[in-house]
Amino acid sequence: MPDPLYFCELLPNIKQVSVSIESQDGEIPTSVGLHPSKRALTVKYGLRTAHVMLPTPIDSPSITLTPATTYRLSASQTYLSSGEYETFSSPVQDPWDASFVFSECSLRCIACTTAIIPGGRIQKWKNLPSEHWADMMDLWHCHKPHNKNGTSEGSRYSGVGRIVAESAVGLVDPMYFLLRRDDCENITFEQTRPNEAETVTCQICNVPLGIVDAKADGIRLMKWSLSLGLGSFKENGDEVLDSYTLSQWLSAHLQYLVDNTGQRKFLVKPGASILSQQHLDGSGKRVEEASEGVHIWVFNPNTLITRSQKPTPARAVKVYYQTVRSKEEVDGLGDIETVYLPQAVYDQFGRLLEEGNASLPGDLRTWAGSWQGGWLERF
Repeated sequence: MPDPLYFCELLPNIKQVSVSIESQDGEIPTSVGLHPSKRALTVKYGLRTAHVMLPTPIDSPSITLTPATTYRLSASQTYLSSGEYETFSSPVQDPWDASFVFSECSLRCIACTTAIIPGGRIQKWKNLPSEHWADMMDLWHCHKPHNKNGTSEGSRYSGVGRIVAESAVGLVDPMYFLLRRDDCENITFEQTRPNEAETVTCQICNVPLGIVDAKADGIRLMKWSLSLGLGSFKENGDEVLDSYTLSQWLSAHLQYLVDNTGQRKFLVKPGASILSQQHLDGSGKRVEEASEGVHIWVFNPNTLITRSQKPTPARAVKVYYQTVRSKEEVDGLGDIETVYLPQAVYDQFGRLLEEGNASLPGDLRTWAGSWQGGWLERF
């Protein structure tokens, strides 16, 4: 008989652990008890025993529970005030920011490890400001500059503060590196759609690496398409590489948007790039915009989970999502922040959500009729 499907989540605001268990063959458990370690539930189906691993220890006066499919258990207060939990719950610095990357580092294609930026080519790495900084100047100034006609010049901040790629300098955003084209090697360029930026691809394996950022006179190499060479080498001569999953990068971007916009719901659509202006015409509206998209709700941006497929505690973002397939459905969402992902990444994002949904017990897969449940692994 297959082991039960389960999903457990820490609810930090109420200091409880939510547990959902589903027998894959419809069998009802004969008994459920708390393991002596208080870090697992022991579920018995007749003579067969299975264990449901919990994201935190449990405070419970009793080790016997009424057999059921869902539980709310009190998380250990001692654990929640411990250094171990602090490590899980504390904010994580964006990987590969300017303080982490140094001149000896290289940037390599994540698929074939071909060097895109050899070690030693970039002499200085600098963090970029938020892409919204120029737009925020109107809010930061109580008295905006005016021209001779008395008109505010606030809209001209973007031009004055235009960021341009520099030779031998790497500019670092939470999601990408902005670099001069001449500093890169083993890359080619493709024009995928008439109104979108050129795609930068690996010359060896043809994997998309980023886009041309004409406004900044450079290219954006997306971090999820790269491995970072750390400047040290193994005995066989291969460079030691650092890399993360696409799920981790995308969840970090959703967290970034939550922190910077104050919103929890976003429309994710296929497009040239994340927050790129290359697909905009002079009116500020997207040209030939796709009607498909994913309406995503970042329900809990930082939680601890365990699940059947991975019983060790992991940080995750809990989400609900809806697929939209027409312009009418998109318009029905009203004024909502739109996030553009390259088509290949958008397709992978959809698969990640579907795989996360399929890993959940049946009672968690849908909510309020139209929302589908899911999660993304995070840093």
